[in-house]
Amino acid sequence: MAKRINPSRIKKNLTYTTAEAAEELDISIATIRNWIKQGLPIEKGQRPFLLYGIDLRDFITAKTKSRKFTLPENELNCFACKAGRKPLNSAVTYTTHTAKTGRLNGICSACGGMCSRIISNAKISVFSEHFKIHFNGDSAP
Repeated sequence: MAKRINPSRIKKNLTYTTAEAAEELDISIATIRNWIKQGLPIEKGQRPFLLYGIDLRDFITAKTKSRKFTLPENELNCFACKAGRKPLNSAVTYTTHTAKTGRLNGICSACGGMCSRIISNAKISVFSEHFKIHFNGDSAP
């Protein structure tokens, strides 16, 4: 499973070698080399090549933003399909997640796998327009 890389571990005004950057971010040197091939700028004026902290932070932030997406209100995230899917028969089960949030679970209409979504308790009425919500025991918001 991929881990989330925290760009704030890199100091903006420092330079890093590939090994130093990999150690600071707790990733492999090969990952840094792949990022360089993908367009991460480097300073080639000396050896070892240096990475500017600001460039590294901006690159990581841009990569993270490119992977984010917003699901429509009538879909849940399917773990098997790795995509937003409508639940089978629009039937979902609500379970309390925290004091302010809850989790909608359903069965994917495309593959039959588990699909899920965390929602705000304040928006339960919006989601009830799209889904037939069954509340687990004491889980009603």
